Parts: sequence; structure tokens; C-alpha cells
Amino acid sequence: MKNSKTTNPILVIDDETSILKVMNKILTRSGYDVDIAADGEEGIRKIENNEYSLIITDIKMAGISGEQIFDYVRNEIKKTTPVVGMSGTPWLLEHIGFDAVLSKPYYMKELLDLIDRLIEQ
Repeated sequence: MKNSKTTNPILVIDDETSILKVMNKILTRSGYDVDIAADGEEGIRKIENNEYSLIITDIKMAGISGEQIFDYVRNEIKKTTPVVGMSGTPWLLEHIGFDAVLSKPYYMKELLDLIDRLIEQ
């Protein structure tokens, strides 16, 4: 993991391929190691088998939702890993307890500043 800003990669979970591609490209260019999952089921499998510095998940996905991902991380496996929820309806997430909520659409600078803040805690 040469020139990596993190010891462990960031996991991005989203069922929209275009979002995964863009986030992977931007985060990789910004020096982060990135792992991606195309749905909640794949995200859970990767969380079970890897260590992540941060998990960014879409909220509304078929099958396992971002809220279920958050519950799994907090209650089953990696209690301290920061989890960011991404949503076009962020006001619906206020009660869930994500470490941060990223409103879609968002600016890349906003994303990168958020990641830097959460990983440095």
C-alpha cells in the first residue's frame, strides 16, 4: 500500500455502478486505498473478511440496506469503524446514528474533507 493515506482501505458500498467508479477513481487519485461492493450482501462479506478505516454506504439498496450495514458494523463486528451514510434524503437518517451523512449530490471536496476528518479521529 505505497503512498496510501490509510493503513486499511476505505470500503464504498453502492448499487449504482457509476457512483462506485467515480468514487473509486477520486479516492484512489487522492491517495486512498479503496475497495468497492456493488450491494449490501457483497459489502457484508467484505466487512467480515477485511479491515477498513472507513465504510461509506448508500442507504437505499435492494436487499441489505445501508442502515442494515450500519447496524451490522456497530453490533456484530467492527464497533469503532466509522460509517458514512449517503442519501438523497439525508433528513431521514438523523435518527440512525451514522458517524456522518453525505447528501447526494455532493462535492468531491466535501467528501474528501469528511474522510480526512473521520479517519484522523
